[in-house]
Amino acid sequence: MKTGRNDPCPCGSGKKYKHCCLSPASVVNDELKGLLAEQEFDSIDDVQAVADQFMQQKNQLPQDDFQGLSPEQVHRMLHFPFDTPEFFTFPETLSSAPEAPILHLVQEITAAIDEKGLKATAKGNLPLKLCKLAKVDYQKFKPEGDYLYRRNISSEEDFDDLHTARIILELSGLLRKTKGRFFLTKKYQQIIKKSGLTGLYPLLLKTYCRNFNWGFRDGYEEIPFIQHSFLFTMYLLKLLGDDWKPFFIYENYFLQAFPMVINEVESEPYRSAEDGVRACYSIRTLDRFLHFMGLTSIEKIPGDKPFKREYRIRKLPLLDEVVRFSI
Repeated sequence: MKTGRNDPCPCGSGKKYKHCCLSPASVVNDELKGLLAEQEFDSIDDVQAVADQFMQQKNQLPQDDFQGLSPEQVHRMLHFPFDTPEFFTFPETLSSAPEAPILHLVQEITAAIDEKGLKATAKGNLPLKLCKLAKVDYQKFKPEGDYLYRRNISSEEDFDDLHTARIILELSGLLRKTKGRFFLTKKYQQIIKKSGLTGLYPLLLKTYCRNFNWGFRDGYEEIPFIQHSFLFTMYLLKLLGDDWKPFFIYENYFLQAFPMVINEVESEPYRSAEDGVRACYSIRTLDRFLHFMGLTSIEKIPGDKPFKREYRIRKLPLLDEVVRFSI
């Protein structure tokens, strides 16, 4: 009797067959072996030609686990997200002024810097007065129960989103620190003069995805693949994001497409490897990327669960403005 994809793997691992011995590579290898066994070849070159054609066709076929994307398209998403205009395009300038939590903080920072610069603290951070003032209006961007509501701000590091916004400005070449003072660069002045926030936002987005280490903001394991797959989640939001959906829906689709990520995390006594990946994915991608960049709304799911906060998410119009899929 044939083992189903969702049946327990016959190897005894306890995992589903599709997440264990039924790997995509093993299935393709079996199909290729069957194809080659049915034909006669005069040379190794002929064998290689048939194999190459077979693999090319396979890589271009839509896959259910990838929500209709082909392996080739997913490969380009993961490794060349900003360099594959035939599949996805990120405009250098937006058609309308964007709104996003990161932009609110960027404007708080840049408004405090004049021609003489802004004096940094002894540790090289933004001054405490600015941090406290920025927190007042910023709370409206955070869902109920977020740490910011109950946390006292005694330094820039206590205000995680503000700290990140400042780092992104520096990594983007828009902010520099010289002799203990922050200054806005010529690059910043040129972009603002030419296109304002419509030109500034795309640069901040690319910097956040390319140059900023997402693991810097939490205590989870590195799992760099979560950051590399940011465009796949944006694609999921394009397909599913018109309506509110719990975080776990996107976690499910992510693990359905990339189950091997679980192997990058070790199980702990109080949490399985899969639960660890789910939590890390939600906080890094759904909250601290998509929501922080103004691409989604997040809210706490109503319910009487004092020891378990559950959230849901839906896309905002800015997501369709920021990336255009030709798939």
